Amino acid sequence: MGCVSSNLLNQDEELSQLGSSALGHHIVSLTSTTYGLLTLDPPSNPPPRFTLASLFPSEPKPEVINSWELMSGLDTESFRFSPKLHFPTLCPPNGENRVVIHTTSLRGVRKTFEACNAVRAAFEALGLLVCERDVSMHSAFREELRVLLKGKQREAMLPPRVFVKGLYIGGADEMLKVAEEGLLGELLQGLPRKKVGAVCHGCGDMRFLPCSHCNGSCKTVLLVPRKQGRTLVVKCSHCNENGLVLCPVCR
Repeated sequence: MGCVSSNLLNQDEELSQLGSSALGHHIVSLTSTTYGLLTLDPPSNPPPRFTLASLFPSEPKPEVINSWELMSGLDTESFRFSPKLHFPTLCPPNGENRVVIHTTSLRGVRKTFEACNAVRAAFEALGLLVCERDVSMHSAFREELRVLLKGKQREAMLPPRVFVKGLYIGGADEMLKVAEEGLLGELLQGLPRKKVGAVCHGCGDMRFLPCSHCNGSCKTVLLVPRKQGRTLVVKCSHCNENGLVLCPVCR
């Protein structure tokens, strides 16, 4: 037979007759006609390829959060913080239902004077009735503040000092912090307000009047009993060290 397949079969029979020794030195030459009859070994599986997906597993889908459910109940009364928990109870005389400010009108220390003016202006801008107690004009106010803040450092006793409804707020810095935290509105709720343009008809909002007994001199003349024509000069018992008395209308 002259076909290629029969020639290959004849060659196989000849190789089997020669033995295994001939196979070790047999060289096979391939031609273009024999390529189609060769059975090649199957290719080995390629190594697994690393991808970004295998190195970084996909993140789970984000969970949908309902913000309305989280905020439900925030506007209830039970959730609100009471400002009374933030401030100690220190009530000056007749300060249960009013704003009491201990200030100074002396300009010796500019920082203190400007802080007092700033606190006073803040309450006046809100239209509130304020009981201002000037420690430089009346020593009784200075002693009152010392008793209220007994045991505190000297810096903590410097004016201005603010009291609201019997609660000790602090100085100008504490007032600013209260306003920033949004607690000032609730603290001042229910307090009496001042009419626009209203001025005390007794003192003109000066809060002090000259003493009518000594005319501001702090001295009075007394007749000595049993000594005719003998007089004695004594300190006036009706006014303070500056010859002033508190206004009976707005005190």
